[in-house]
Amino acid sequence: MPTAAPKSNFAEFQQHLMGTWTNVNFPNSKQGGIENPLSYNIMPLPQTSPTPADNPDFPGYILKNFTYYETIRFNSNVNTAGEIALSLLAPNRGSAYQQNSFALFYSQQVHFAEGPGATADPTSEQSVVHVENGAWLYLITGTQNIGPYGTEGTEPGPVVPQPPDITIGKQISVPHGNSILALGSVDDLAKGPPAIPDSASPLPTPAGLSTASYTQLLNTADDYQNPQPDYTNNCNLPLQQAVEIIQPDSFIHWKVTTNQLPSGKGSVTNIPFEDRRAHVTGYTGEYWLLSTDGGVTFNHLSYAQSIIIALTIGGMIYEFPHFTANTITKVS
Repeated sequence: MPTAAPKSNFAEFQQHLMGTWTNVNFPNSKQGGIENPLSYNIMPLPQTSPTPADNPDFPGYILKNFTYYETIRFNSNVNTAGEIALSLLAPNRGSAYQQNSFALFYSQQVHFAEGPGATADPTSEQSVVHVENGAWLYLITGTQNIGPYGTEGTEPGPVVPQPPDITIGKQISVPHGNSILALGSVDDLAKGPPAIPDSASPLPTPAGLSTASYTQLLNTADDYQNPQPDYTNNCNLPLQQAVEIIQPDSFIHWKVTTNQLPSGKGSVTNIPFEDRRAHVTGYTGEYWLLSTDGGVTFNHLSYAQSIIIALTIGGMIYEFPHFTANTITKVS
């Protein structure tokens, strides 16, 4: 049975995440906040009409790209506004030993920072573009208690070590009707700034579909939305810019994926309508906690996510990467 767990039992990256994070201006900068976030979203949408003028034979998608701001709350076992945030241990019994899953829950709300729905008011319902709930899991193995309530001693084992390539997991629930379980591992504290790589190309595959809208400046309500072509070409560029401003001297890095790992594989589940129209087939997320005091505190979080969406256009299936990237600041 899941039970409450003390903060000290969680992985270091989970402990630093506990609290509330949002977009505010970086120290000594006018960037990073609600009005000028260093973020980007690349979003293909299935759409029959209007037909792209430069591609009349392959109607079926438009772009909805934009910068955004957000708030993410990670539970921290602190009584806030009358509610007790609960971080817990959910043991997975395995007969002779068990796997301990330390779960840190989160909730996320994302707002348009540009485009027709944009507003600097985070309480505006019209500006909300995405909501998500989930949990970060820290996975280790240990001895298993005997009996339904664990009061009859412990099993003799042996205890098989947790595979090093699957020490963390991310469970994602999106109200479109998608559920994702991504697995991975976290690195030790590293010194210096992170070398955030350029992102992979966002252009859909296979070849044969016009991608002109990915390279053009399109930023009005009646055309395909691509207001930041430089960010579209490299979705990690706003993260690289944020690192230049923040100047971290140390960081913690981790990565999760639904792709096959040596010791196992995550998974994606879609509601039937999404299976037919915008089928999510994969997810990869990469994260950097940034410190400016040698790794004592971590006040900034950069992340890059790629969700692979399969759209059927003209009788063919095209895989579109749906990228998101942002750098947020811990405010409580």
